[in-house]
Amino acid sequence: MFALIARARKDAKALGYINERNYGGFLSVESLGGGRKKEEVLDAFQEILQKPYIPVLLLGEEDKNLMEVLVPLLRESGRPFYARLLRTKRVRNMRVDELYWNVEEIKARFRLGIEWSGTYRLNPENPFGIEINPDYDIYLAIGEGFRKAMRKLGVELGNASLVLRKLMNQEVYFSGPNKVAEVSKKLGFPTKVLWRCPCQEDVSVESVIRANGSYVEEFARASKAFLRNFEGSLIVPWSGGKDSTAVLLLAKEVFRDVTAVYVRMEYEMPGTDEYVEKTAKKLGVKLIRVDVPMPIGKYGMPTHRNRWCTRKKVEALYSVVSEFENPILLVGDRDGESARRRLKPPVVERRTNFGRLIEVMPVKFWSGFMVQLFVLMRGFELHPLYYEGFYRLGCTICPSLSEWEVGLLKEMRMEPSSLDFLPNPKTHNKGK
Repeated sequence: MFALIARARKDAKALGYINERNYGGFLSVESLGGGRKKEEVLDAFQEILQKPYIPVLLLGEEDKNLMEVLVPLLRESGRPFYARLLRTKRVRNMRVDELYWNVEEIKARFRLGIEWSGTYRLNPENPFGIEINPDYDIYLAIGEGFRKAMRKLGVELGNASLVLRKLMNQEVYFSGPNKVAEVSKKLGFPTKVLWRCPCQEDVSVESVIRANGSYVEEFARASKAFLRNFEGSLIVPWSGGKDSTAVLLLAKEVFRDVTAVYVRMEYEMPGTDEYVEKTAKKLGVKLIRVDVPMPIGKYGMPTHRNRWCTRKKVEALYSVVSEFENPILLVGDRDGESARRRLKPPVVERRTNFGRLIEVMPVKFWSGFMVQLFVLMRGFELHPLYYEGFYRLGCTICPSLSEWEVGLLKEMRMEPSSLDFLPNPKTHNKGK
């Protein structure tokens, strides 16, 4: 989580309003007490930097001199940070929605910004020039299976390639410092290579981990401090995907007792059962598995207008959660997955037929890139499908499967009973 730092208390009050309105009050908002000289704010500033949240310094134009003396202190801390001089004289002079958009854009910089130094290194200043958009994500394309799949499109990748995932499943691929391709994986349309360049360069996963280890650990530290705000029965709905796996790892580092619930849908992705069982055993976590039938003959294929499968999955999860006292769900929702998820606060309270339920999102401000590295840094492998070309996991009959994902599944030669239900990418998004 982030600490928004302003000079004066009235400026902090303006940021506090945004924090309450858009983030449920779960960011930290700090004031330097109103001083304009280094010696007047130094003690307060250093105290803030000792706290676990990621610092974001926001000052108005009239505080330009103060910015010049505080930024070196931020650099000396060795922690991820971002500092911005706003266009108005004071932070509180800026319109609320414009101030909010500044916060959103800065949040995106932390997970998208990159510098190239012989490998990919996270840097919110973004000297590499990645396109910054609060609804974009980045992740690593790794694994020989991923490279083989891309090769069939005529795109050559290095060992570890950076992928910028834009809106409508449009992806830009980087190999080393070079842009090598842009590919459209839009739902309901054939996979299309928009352009390509034969200029791949190998980058090792190990070099990416070494370059970003301390950065990711700082975000893990902030997320764990955020998790310590909650007490109750800690439950992680675990799909085997990278995001819920990262949440489970974080939770185990904070709490003694954590329960993982694997809602196993009938048409689960291949390899998920084995991955969940193996990872749960290695992690030593209590695992509850719930098997959910998917009666296609009764309901028809799931569609975007009729996602009865999601309802059944939630019902199965709640049947387990209802048995716990004061349940708190730790979920893997992230800003970069969709605008809908980005606009949610990091904590959501739900009213259910068994009482109040809290959902907490500790990796909400992470990128897919950061999540991947965190799981690998903890000594765990990612789900095997990520090494074959997948960005996300779901069911094999999910209406959100692109033609790219359908093709990958068919290449894996799944059981005929499952293949029979794979959607036709030209028709599966149409309503009944």
